[in-house]
Amino acid sequence: MRGSLKLLSLLLVAFAANAADPLYLDQLMETPASALHSMFPDLKKEGCYQIAESRYLLMTIEKKDQKPWRIVLASAPPCKRAEIGPQLDVRERAGAELGQSQLEVIQKMGRPETALPSDQEMKKFGDMEYFYVCRVSEGCARHTSVFMKGGFVSAVAEWYSQ
Repeated sequence: MRGSLKLLSLLLVAFAANAADPLYLDQLMETPASALHSMFPDLKKEGCYQIAESRYLLMTIEKKDQKPWRIVLASAPPCKRAEIGPQLDVRERAGAELGQSQLEVIQKMGRPETALPSDQEMKKFGDMEYFYVCRVSEGCARHTSVFMKGGFVSAVAEWYSQ
């Protein structure tokens, strides 16, 4: 409970300060949907928002936990009509940034567990998906995908296995 209140306070302060400090995907992943509603009032089980010029968030809420199970930061709209959201500076903590080259991603994050062409559902994010799989034995359960288009990062996602 204290952790949730602390995170909610952090999010509200960042929002009030026009997001001078970045928010990280992993922070958003651990934020309950009820707290996310303060920033994204129309968020239900999925929300798609433009948070800055050429920066979009797609959030999918897990029905049981009422927390996100996937959040995608993308450079192009990942949905038909993105809502205008709060102006936020959202980043991936491991260092993958939108627009980085393939080499820069590998230098910062290491070699991906797997790199495959994006499946049909994920093609909207990029042509190639780098999977950074996290195992419970390594002390985590959330995975990271880096999507590449034309050799550059077009989207970054954090997600839980379903």
